[in-house]
Amino acid sequence: MSPFDSVQTRPMTMARGLDRGLSAFPGAAPQQTNSLHNLARSVVGGLGNPVAPDLGPVSMNADTYVFLLQDTIMRLREAEAKITEQKERIEHLETLSMTDELTGLLNRRGFVEAFHRELAMARRTGMGGVLVIIDLDGFKGVNDSHGHLCGDWYLRQAARILKDNVRANDIVARFGGDEFAVLLTHTDQAQGMARAEMLSSIFNAQSCQWQMQSLPMRASFGMQAFGVGDQEEDLIRRADAGMYRAKRKAKAAR
Repeated sequence: MSPFDSVQTRPMTMARGLDRGLSAFPGAAPQQTNSLHNLARSVVGGLGNPVAPDLGPVSMNADTYVFLLQDTIMRLREAEAKITEQKERIEHLETLSMTDELTGLLNRRGFVEAFHRELAMARRTGMGGVLVIIDLDGFKGVNDSHGHLCGDWYLRQAARILKDNVRANDIVARFGGDEFAVLLTHTDQAQGMARAEMLSSIFNAQSCQWQMQSLPMRASFGMQAFGVGDQEEDLIRRADAGMYRAKRKAKAAR
């Protein structure tokens, strides 16, 4: 007789079949075993119902029951593995969408999301920080004189200098082109502005080595402290204005 033939199975036989099926998974936690028992019993409970108007009750022997239980558990585990894989892919794509490919820093989108979190943190803790907008000086001349490969290297060196001279919890991003942004987080205004000034001094004292040439690193820094109640757009606008003032001052000094 086939396992799928209609055979009346006593409750005690089905219980033994259930225990045999679950014994194939000795590592299951008690709550998992209970869940599987409940799932299997609910499945078995429905097997006595008609599957179509013209069919009679359906039942199965213990071996078939064990096989179906094991097959169901296997399929559930396969589905869980696929869900985990898809979640990892989505997280990877989200990371790519917020990362600048050339420098490895956050891009503008990633920076904006980070800035939202920092402003929310400032509202909760009362401790803000300093936003710094940085625009490279003379970058077009670097590209025109030495080529785009040199320009890309120059941008990567700029990113490295900025990243190496802030704390691990500070945020560095490439806004686009030759513009960068830094968030000096969880610091009072006086200390944050002093750190921003120091970062400007360190950056402008560096040079970029390219094909036996030493190219000076030059940039204008705009700095704006932020705290409770400040708005992102207004802070960026004021930091931008400070950066352009610094750029005009640097040009006038040359």
